[in-house]
Amino acid sequence: MESYSKIKLINRAITEFIELLASQEPAPGGGAASSLVGAIGVALSSMVANLTVGKEKFKDKEELMNEIIEENKKIQKELLELIEKDAEAFSKVAKALKMPKGTEEEKNKRKEALETALKEAALVPLEIIRKSINALRLLEKSLGNSNPNAVSDIGVGAVCLKAALQGAWLNVKINLASIRDKDFVKNIQKEAESLLKDGILLSDKIYEEVESILQIT
Repeated sequence: MESYSKIKLINRAITEFIELLASQEPAPGGGAASSLVGAIGVALSSMVANLTVGKEKFKDKEELMNEIIEENKKIQKELLELIEKDAEAFSKVAKALKMPKGTEEEKNKRKEALETALKEAALVPLEIIRKSINALRLLEKSLGNSNPNAVSDIGVGAVCLKAALQGAWLNVKINLASIRDKDFVKNIQKEAESLLKDGILLSDKIYEEVESILQIT
């Protein structure tokens, strides 16, 4: 296997994803991008923990850091899987929109299929919000318990996870706007708004604490 020193990072698979995101293809889009940036935030959280584990001066924090690493592995995997799920959900919406609507029966089938697809398309970014909140709670535990040389990475992780939260929320909203089931819309909106509020407060708190630590005198 070739080392990182021999292969430029920019030439790895990330380039293909970014190019696809920039193209005329409707998917991946904002939901997938939100999930990716969330996964990057989680990866930074894991990096901070890994830079703490194995060092004698942080031996008393090792158990906590290992717990964070293990939990982050699950969340990172789930967020990466949600990139694909978001694209799949959008494809189902697009497919439903192309269904025939010449007869009353066709119109009803199309409406039913579209409603189902839109609900799925709203639930995927909601799950991104949930995972991002869990990741932020783990990231907060690193403050004051991890290698101080990596404290800036905690701040960057918080920024990434906040972007994931806000981006996912916009994707929840755009799908809810077209759903006819008002109870579904009300329940999903209520949960998403509550999580968003808590997540923004937490990410801002982490960022501000990191900025305070890094204050230049």
